[in-house]
Amino acid sequence: MKLLYVCSDYGIQPAGTKGASIHLRAITRGLSDAGHTVALLTPHAGPGGDHPSVPISLETSAASDDGVDRLRHWMKSRDLPTAVCGEIRSLQYNASIAHAALSAVRRDRPDAVVERLSLFSFVGADLARSLRVPHIVEVNAVLSREASQFRDLQMGGLAREMERRVLCEADAVIVVSEALAVLLAEMGVDRGRIHVVPNGADVERYDPGDDGRALRASLELGAGLVIGFAGSLKSWHGVDVLLSAFSRVREEIDGAKLLIVGTGPMESRLREQAQEAGVAASVVFTGAIEHRDVPAHLAAMDIAVAPFRSMEGFYFSPIKLFEYMAAGRCVVASRLGQIEDIVSDGENGVLCDPDDEAALA
Repeated sequence: MKLLYVCSDYGIQPAGTKGASIHLRAITRGLSDAGHTVALLTPHAGPGGDHPSVPISLETSAASDDGVDRLRHWMKSRDLPTAVCGEIRSLQYNASIAHAALSAVRRDRPDAVVERLSLFSFVGADLARSLRVPHIVEVNAVLSREASQFRDLQMGGLAREMERRVLCEADAVIVVSEALAVLLAEMGVDRGRIHVVPNGADVERYDPGDDGRALRASLELGAGLVIGFAGSLKSWHGVDVLLSAFSRVREEIDGAKLLIVGTGPMESRLREQAQEAGVAASVVFTGAIEHRDVPAHLAAMDIAVAPFRSMEGFYFSPIKLFEYMAAGRCVVASRLGQIEDIVSDGENGVLCDPDDEAALA
């Protein structure tokens, strides 16, 4: 089949290092490996390298972008919250590429449109309707809810209404967990059109027998116990709880190290926390790394932790959990949602209550 994959999220760079970028590349490569021809439509350049998807290059309206930039500068100069500017930019993207996108894909008409759910995006829905082809929406989170809870969502009512309409009108909705399926059904999406496909990992990229010796040496981790985390440093990932737990462990296990792989908005605060706790010399922050380097970093860990914070209706399908397991590491994770379905406590990992640094230690 010919598939058009749409991701209108300005925050997801197809060639980027964060989880959403990796997920986008993996999904589109997986569809290509399954024998489909995949065209990719995003506000950014394509993944590059040997990635099999074919990017569709479109010029967005420079006037629109300039207008948003001027608005952001004006609001910032008056000490007003500027988050709404990004929301306006996402809304304008729908209109600014509508004609060019339809003209581009009509030349090589897709059999279906697959869209990664994005805030304020009707792009995939509009194209599928105009082309009269099925619209399949991939959902990793209820974005309006997530943005309201963890970010500064200004136009929440509009975001929720657009999201509801995209989901309810889609021909099929693919979600990553049963909890997410339940949540979408409560929003009005026909349960018969919701399909649960959990996340996973490419096990061929991992060698459980790798002892990580080379990376341990380059990062000066030593030969002792290495506890690790890999992922974006955001509040719900609970790395602050992990740091507190590690401080307790460090008092009992001489030479233990904590390896934090990734970056994010919490990084500076976590570095300060390590200093305040007196364990900074035993904590290694790698910053952002290429996904191809993740297996080597996981191999350097003895214990890999997914310390998610407590959250009502936890609906995530954590990619890190599957990668930890593919790497053959000892997994310690919060007892939440799908994690409990994947990790059997005491058999293929250890579960503990979220937000409890003593239990995690």
